[in-house]
Amino acid sequence: MAVVLKRLTHDLYESATSLLVAPEQLKFTGTVADALAGIDEACHPHGIWLDKSMVGFFIVDTQFDREFDFCEAGSLGIRTFLIDGQRQGQGLGKAAAKAVGPYLAEAYPASTVVWLTVNCRNLAAYRCYEQGGFTDTGDLYLGGAAGPQHVMRQLLTQ
Repeated sequence: MAVVLKRLTHDLYESATSLLVAPEQLKFTGTVADALAGIDEACHPHGIWLDKSMVGFFIVDTQFDREFDFCEAGSLGIRTFLIDGQRQGQGLGKAAAKAVGPYLAEAYPASTVVWLTVNCRNLAAYRCYEQGGFTDTGDLYLGGAAGPQHVMRQLLTQ
């Protein structure tokens, strides 16, 4: 299954806000509308596409290291990674997670690593990231509103 990742322009925000977040995942991701409201010059929204339909969303934070001391300066971070609630269970998250590394290596050539945190109770997301090429560092981030989170990373290579 070939998904396509691309940065969202402002005119595509409305399409992104139509993505449904499964109720049990809201505590982990929040809504797309909430995520878009926090966009600034350091945070870039990206869509996950299958054919001509947006099926997912994530944000690349280019200043992730300013909030999280577990990553080095110049690292990228992923926030609010989600697949539309009606499209889950189809392998789209795993396909998108696998595509993230090569995509970010090309889109952000000055960066060599991307980080994310995933709630310890969100086992499906953890497996998705792991199968997509992220490695658990063995560290936990304890500052999350929904509880402890695994710290994961992926090296970016072109």
